[in-house]
Parts: sequence; C-alpha cells; structure tokens
Amino acid sequence: MDINGILGLVLTYAAFYYGVPTLRESFGVYVDINSFILVFGGTVSATLLSTSWKEFKAILIVFKQLVFKPKKLDPRVAVELLVKISELSQTQSKQSLVKEGEGVGDGFLEHGLGLVGAGLDREFIAKALETDINETKRRHDSVISKVRTMGTFAPMFGMVGTVIGVTQVLQNVTDIDTIVSGMSLALLTTLYGLILSTVIFIPTANKLKGKSARELVTKEIIVQGLLSILDKEIPLKVEKYLLAFLETKAKTDKKGKKGK
Repeated sequence: MDINGILGLVLTYAAFYYGVPTLRESFGVYVDINSFILVFGGTVSATLLSTSWKEFKAILIVFKQLVFKPKKLDPRVAVELLVKISELSQTQSKQSLVKEGEGVGDGFLEHGLGLVGAGLDREFIAKALETDINETKRRHDSVISKVRTMGTFAPMFGMVGTVIGVTQVLQNVTDIDTIVSGMSLALLTTLYGLILSTVIFIPTANKLKGKSARELVTKEIIVQGLLSILDKEIPLKVEKYLLAFLETKAKTDKKGKKGK
C-alpha cells in the first residue's frame, strides 16, 4: 500500500479515536459482528448479483493490488527507457531491440517492441497498441464503476439493518433486552454502512481512477515513443516529444488540485 493509503487510514483512526471520547472509554459498544456481517455480506452479495464472476474476480484483484503493488512502469521511467531504445535503434536491428522490454512493467513495452521486431508496418502497430489502450481503459472504467457502486450498496444495507432493528423494538416494547438488541442493530448497521462507503469503497474508486490515468499516460508514451523510433527520429527529438506528455499531465494534475 502506498504512503497516502497508510496515512489516510491512520488519520481516519485518529479522527474516530480522538473525535469520539466514548470510543476510547467503551470501544466494545461499537463492535457488533452481526451488524458488520449484515452490511458487508449484503454489499458483497449485491455486487455478486450485479456482476459476472469474472468481473467480481477483477474487483478482488484490484483490492489485492492496492496492498501488494503490481509491476507498473512509471511515466518518467518509460521516457528514459524509450530514449535509450531510440539510441540503440541507431546502431542495432529492430529484432535486437525486443530484449530491452523483457520483464519491464506490465509487458506493454515488451509487446510493442515485439511488434516492431516482427517488422510489421507502422499503421498496424499504432492501431494494435491503441486498441490495447482502449481495452485497458474500458476494463479500468468497469472496475472503478463497480467499486463505486459498492459504496452505494453499503449504506443501503445499513438502512436495511436500521429498519430491521426498529421492527424488532416495536415487536416487544416491554422487553428491555429486545429494545437494546434492536437499537444496537439499527444504529450500528448504519454506522458500518457509512464507514465502508466513505472510508473504503468511494476512496478506493477515486484512487483507482488516478492510477488508471497514470497507467494510460505511460502506455501512450510508449506508443508514441515506438512510433518515433519507427520514424527514425533522433533520440533528442524523441526525448523532447515524450517529456511533453509528462508536462501536460503535471499541468492537468495542478489544475485539478486547484479546482478542488
């Protein structure tokens, strides 16, 4: 997990711990496994009902990757690699360039160099790689949408628990145990639903959106770099052209932060 994720969880814990004095004194009051099972289990079941098994596995993989980072190529590192490959292309054959992409990132660079090394024409290579990028974007958007939807399911099941809890209370208003049990279910399910939504699912969807944008920029840099190499551009021109992608992304990020 990246430093922002760890810091965010620590600050969330601190906000609850110091913002709710009774939480420090009687933490057990806010813990109820039955309420959690109702909310979390209901959210997962609703997600399963609204997706295919393949799509659900993609969601699980995404959550795993937030903790254990997958091999991804940083945009700036991609520029450096492509400049190096551009320099090598001045003295080496296209076929010999393929090894420069082996084991790098998620395999997109290796795939692109493989197409170049196979001697395929420029138009086909551009079309094949852009298709790959579009498919990646479609896949990312689908997962992000489903994670965000989970953020709407959780509060809904919290409300389900509230309705059930209030119903239990009204069934026997003279039994103090029933009242306590029903009100506990009613309030804690709502609390768990809101926490899962605002601390886990919606922030995760936003983080995935940022990661997706970064990955797509890296892939676009690779495409343009390979096309420049096919056009036999000198390394200096390749570097200046590809660095423009980083500058554009930095300006976009800066505007986005100002907008917030």
